[in-house]
Amino acid sequence: MSYLNELAEIRRLLDRSACRHWWEVASLELFGQQPLLVDGAVGRSAPHVPHSVVLALEFSRRPLGELRLQLSPHLFMGPAHESALTELAAQCAGTVQRLASQRWVVQAQWGAPCLIGSSPAMLALDRHIEESCVDARPVALLGTSCNEALQTAAAIHHGGAGAGRTFVKVDCATTLEPPWRWVDRARGGTLFLCNADHGTHADQEHLWLQLEQAMGLSTQLGSHWACRLVVALKAPHLPDPSSSPIPHGAWSQCDWKVITLPPLAQHPEDIPVLVRAVLDYHGHSAEHRMTDALRHWCTNYAWPGNAAQLEWTVARMALLTANTPIGASDISLLSPRLLGDAGPAYTLAEPQAPRYENRETAPPQANLPTVAQPVEHWVRCVLEHDTPAFAQLHAGLARALQYLCKQFHEPISTEQLADQAHVSVSHLRFLFRDSLGLPFKLFLQHVRIAHAQRLLLASPQRRITDVALSVGFSDFSHFQKCFRQIVGQTPGDLRRARALARG
Repeated sequence: MSYLNELAEIRRLLDRSACRHWWEVASLELFGQQPLLVDGAVGRSAPHVPHSVVLALEFSRRPLGELRLQLSPHLFMGPAHESALTELAAQCAGTVQRLASQRWVVQAQWGAPCLIGSSPAMLALDRHIEESCVDARPVALLGTSCNEALQTAAAIHHGGAGAGRTFVKVDCATTLEPPWRWVDRARGGTLFLCNADHGTHADQEHLWLQLEQAMGLSTQLGSHWACRLVVALKAPHLPDPSSSPIPHGAWSQCDWKVITLPPLAQHPEDIPVLVRAVLDYHGHSAEHRMTDALRHWCTNYAWPGNAAQLEWTVARMALLTANTPIGASDISLLSPRLLGDAGPAYTLAEPQAPRYENRETAPPQANLPTVAQPVEHWVRCVLEHDTPAFAQLHAGLARALQYLCKQFHEPISTEQLADQAHVSVSHLRFLFRDSLGLPFKLFLQHVRIAHAQRLLLASPQRRITDVALSVGFSDFSHFQKCFRQIVGQTPGDLRRARALARG
């Protein structure tokens, strides 16, 4: 994974540090690996033998290796220099550990790595991660529930005492399991919750009460924890810095470690390396596809979202173009918002047609049917086995929907569906969001709830719990919550409204 390279990251870090003019040769020696020459010439001649300094790299009280610097012979070391070198060692250790956790994220296929770079925002996040690794308190990640939160939680798990144990990710908006099962699967490891602030206040209160009972949490400090808890919340900050991020039950009295994740707009200097990581992660060779135009426009665009938005935009352009460098004309055609005011006046230098290979990668032409249908349309197509309607979709997505037509009521993982669609997991996730407007799990939830609506109205005497089980829900309370969120009323209310309408 060339985009997770300690050598390149440490070199960028050294170039931006206050110590960048103090040394002549730098090498990195990580335990279990061969020494790496970070920068400088081996055997460089100098009028005097340079001073050597060895910086021990430690993260959460665990040694990682050493950074060796051959200092300039004319440098006079003072307290300020020693303090700066100590800070440099801490930053290098945080960067090395962060890259290790990002490799773990990539191997688990949780999306393109987004915690890479050497900006002040990333270095500050490293410090928060290290503090959380030696701290047993539950962690609240503010600002996003997307990839940054997941990968920060993974970094805390990977660098803490629970490394090597179970890491369980739960999307509270789409999960089909009750909280006690989350805790049981994560016992001894880390439980990461995203979209925990999804739904109504009553829904959230019910979720946290169930989680409180599952974890054996009491209002007393020092209560037993079944697993480490990390929660992602969309709030950018706490209304009161001294308040609890979770205002429900005993959780409101817990001492939380709160980390505010920086939005992409706060560290634009990391965007070029993020773009390269997205291209390589999705199999598009950044060495060949990256251009100055792509780097320039991605870096200078005021991203309103997070790294997931950047990943979606870059991966879409790479997917829709042929295997050629992504130039300004591609950006103007496929993502014109990146060009801003320059977009309408930008001159396309190369012909567009030869850059698209086949029907599966080409953008839709004017004479082809549009794919921009509401999600209800595709839900109906799945329930009614309207497979001819899938012909206008990407072939892999069409295969996935055809499989859902017969298996939507069975437990289905994203990996299992990707195998049926003959595409990678990351590609399948992209196709669902790009063409249907929903992630796979949420789309599956819509299909199941729509089928439940039909069963409830077609068989008024049938028990609601039986309907919930028949469409794929194993937990009745979760079925009711999802039903109310999608339909706008409970299953019982739906039946009563139909009975009143019939008189």
